[in-house]
Order: sequence, then C-alpha cells, then structure tokens
Amino acid sequence: MKWIAGVLVLLVSAVGGVAQQIDSLPLIIRSIIVERRDIFDEGHADWFFGAPLLNALHTTTKPYIIEDEFRFEEGDDLDTTALLETERILRRMGIFANVRVTYKQVGQDSADVEVFTQDRWSLRPALLFGTGGGVTSLGGKLEEVNLFGTATQAMVYGLHRTENDIGWEGMAQITQRRLFRSEVNLVAALKANRFRTDQTIQFNKPYRTMTTPWAFGLGAWNGYGSDFFYDGSSAQPTLLPFHDREYVGWISQASGERDRLFTSASVRISDVDRGIPSSRQAFDNTGHFLVAFSSISQTYRRSQFLNGYETEDVQEGAWGSAIIGRIFSLGNGGQTMWYIGAQAEQSRYVTSDLYLFGHVAGGTGFGTNRALYTYLEVTGLGHWRLSDNFVLAGRVKSQTAWNWTAFRQLVLDYESGLRGYQANGLSGDNRIITNTEIRWFPGWKAWIFGFSGVAFYDAGTVWNQGVGLQAVRFHNAVGLGLRFHNLKASGSDAVFRFDVAYNMDTRSFSGLIFTVSQMFSAFGTHQYRPPDELGSDLDLQ
Repeated sequence: MKWIAGVLVLLVSAVGGVAQQIDSLPLIIRSIIVERRDIFDEGHADWFFGAPLLNALHTTTKPYIIEDEFRFEEGDDLDTTALLETERILRRMGIFANVRVTYKQVGQDSADVEVFTQDRWSLRPALLFGTGGGVTSLGGKLEEVNLFGTATQAMVYGLHRTENDIGWEGMAQITQRRLFRSEVNLVAALKANRFRTDQTIQFNKPYRTMTTPWAFGLGAWNGYGSDFFYDGSSAQPTLLPFHDREYVGWISQASGERDRLFTSASVRISDVDRGIPSSRQAFDNTGHFLVAFSSISQTYRRSQFLNGYETEDVQEGAWGSAIIGRIFSLGNGGQTMWYIGAQAEQSRYVTSDLYLFGHVAGGTGFGTNRALYTYLEVTGLGHWRLSDNFVLAGRVKSQTAWNWTAFRQLVLDYESGLRGYQANGLSGDNRIITNTEIRWFPGWKAWIFGFSGVAFYDAGTVWNQGVGLQAVRFHNAVGLGLRFHNLKASGSDAVFRFDVAYNMDTRSFSGLIFTVSQMFSAFGTHQYRPPDELGSDLDLQ
C-alpha cells in the first residue's frame, strides 16, 4: 500500500506543477481597442454651451497616428513595459490631454489592450505680448499642432519687437512627425526680420523608443544679415554683418534597452562670410569628422504639479558620451585641429520627494602644441516637494571658456534668467545663473485654466576671459509671479507667466514681465545627442 500512496503523491505533484506552469504562461494580446475622445467630453466638468462647436472645428486624431506609436501588436505576449512606453510616447507628442494604455485579462491566457486618448485643443491662435527689461514685443501667432488630425505642426507668427529697433519679425514653420508614415521626421522653417534671415530644413530618424536600433539626421542652415554686439559703450549695439551656410549629417547605431550603448559619427561643413574680421567665431569655415561613444540609462516616474497641471514623465537615469575627431580648415580663416569632448549626466530621486539632476560637459581643440576653444559647462537642477501643493525648485548653470580666440558673447538679462534687469544690459564671455522658486499649486481651476503662484530669487554674473571669478560682481533679484495654465494645451505655450522683480542693484521694482513658459523646468531629461563641438552657441539677437 505504501507504493500506491507514493504514486498518488507523485501524480498530485505533477498535476500541481503543470497547473503552476499554466498560471505562469504569458498572456497573449487578443485584441487592441482604441478609444478616441474629442477635446470636450460631455461628461467632464469643462463641458459648456460652446463645446459642440469647438469639437466640430477640430479634427480628432486619426487612428493610424496613434497606432503608429504602438510598441505591441495583436498576438504578441503581453509586456507591461511596452504598454508604459507607448503611453509615454503618446503623451510626449503633446496633442493629447489624457492618455491611458491598460489591459484587461480575458480567460487564462489572453488579454485585451485598451488605449484611451483625449485630444487637446490643437488650433492655437494667440495674441503675442511680452514685456520685460525695457523691451516689448507685440504681435499674433496662429499654430496648429495636430493639422487635420495627423500630428503635423504648422505655425506662423508676426511680431513687432522694440528690442534694438528690430521692428517686425515673421516666422513660418512646419514639422511632420512621420513623413509619409515613416520613421523620418521633417522640420522646415523660415524666420526673418529687418536685420536677419534664417532658413532651416532637417530630416531626422530619431531614437523614438528604448529599442530603436539606429538613427540618422541631415540638415542644412542658411542665415544672413547682421548680428548684435553688446559692448556697453553705446545705447545701440554694433551690427556684425554675416552670411552663414552650414550642412550637417550624422548616423548612429544603438544596442540594449534600458541601458543603451551608441556608436555615432558626424560630418559638418561650414561656409561663413563675416563683414567685420573681429567678429569671426570659433569653427567658422571648417569641416569636422567626429565620432562618439555614448550610453544612456533611463526609467520614468509620473508626476504632477512640478511645472504645471499636466501629468509629466520625470526621467531618472544617466547619460555619458566621449567625443573625438578632426576639425579641418576650409580656408578663409578656418583652423585645423584635433578635438576631444565629453558629457556626463546623472539624475535620481534621492528620496520620494527630493529629485536632483546634474550635467557636466567639456571640450577642447588642440592646434600646434596648444589648446584651442576650451569650454566647460555645468548644470544642476532639482526640486523638493514640500507638500502636495508646494514645490521648491532650483537651477544653476555655468558656462566658462578658455583659450577662446574668436568672438564670444553671452547675455545676462530677464530672458536668460535674471529677472528685473535691462534686456541685453550685461554680457561677457562667461556666465553663471542661479534661480530658486517656491511654486504653489493650489489646484484652483476655472473652466480650462488652472492657476499657480511663485516666489523667486535670481542671481547671476557675466565676465570675460582672464578675469578671476573672485573679482566678478553678482547681480540679484527677488520677486513674485502668477501663472495661468491652459489645461487644454501642453508644453511651454500652456503656461502664461507674469512676474514682478525687485532689482537689488538699483533697489527698485522692474515693470511687469509677461511671457510664456516657466523660467526653467523642475527636472531634466537624458536624451541622445549627436557628436558636435561644445560651447559654440552664442547670444546674438
């Protein structure tokens, strides 16, 4: 009888093991259900008498625009990571007010994936008005960020700027997220005022997901007219005439998923004519061939009430890149050199309420036994959630150059981060800016608008090469601000910012500062960057 009992035990164990294996089998995606909602939902609190008309004037996002971003198909094993990444991608597109990607188990071995999207109001006519630092801009803009429901962005604006007597400025831009439903996007833009004209066209195949195997980019830029030099010796800046043509191509291959490795190469050709020889910039009339070996790691956490009312994906992780290559002269003052550079970033939630982000980038060229165009940039970002309604956010950014024998100009004013000071009033080769804000999100809403308040402290300085930092004077401002948040929009244009700053040098209040977007984001992002020279971006207009 003992052997019969043993056989029964073995049979029961075998059956239990089979049942456990069945329970652990992955679920198969049986179907994908897409539910698309228009801007205003009759069951939502923002519904009003004009909502049907506004819905009728808007084209709901086409199903294929949503489906093109799916990281899964019917018949695949259910992977919750792919569902979360799809949700992040759809949210990042900036055309949806709400996005949810969930699943419902059907039986023991299958599941239905449910994708819910609600459109944002995509046609954005706007009266453009900005003031601060003694300058004013007034004009209008018409932007459609979801043209005919295809996620195509088209924008035109006309703006009258009192800054440097620029007068009227116009711009037209179109961005096609997926050209002919491919992986390639298109950006074409034209911007012009009486001093300067810029033309841009770019074709890019970006790293859209955490598994995209390769990417490339091609771009051409043509700019001509005059830049501004703020030497401080006169009320009006000096005009620096130029004609700049630039062509860039890059390609990159990646491996891995959350921890990704990139091998990249970049080629650039620059053809520049400058009317004043002393305005020659670094890397004018040169070509480069650069290679980079990079890596990125990333995870995400959803959050709200950091920059606005919308749900945001706060990235945690790191980015690092090592750049090496050759810069060669194309004549007309171009310089030949070897070039090396490096970038490193790290971000994380130190505690559940404390987030920190750090970025360091540096590069230098090597000519005949000496360094050329050495540059160092350090950025820190962070926020501390004091309560559900209060956030302490801070930023510090420094840009420093050595051995920079070409024209260089960084401006310190209300646009770059020092509120309460004259536009273009302070400039130099190097710059440090710090901003601290206590942001209050009371949760007050009126129709499609939310409200928040800010108390801030700004400090910064600019100085030239050869001057020690200990001899530099810092400038300071404190103030209060009010923010209006458009709950039917996303991105920087969804925030209308009003600030009043107290200039601690002159001991006086500035006029009202009005513009769009927060002064800075409460968190950073790690993203792929093609190899390039560091420190060549200047403030010129």
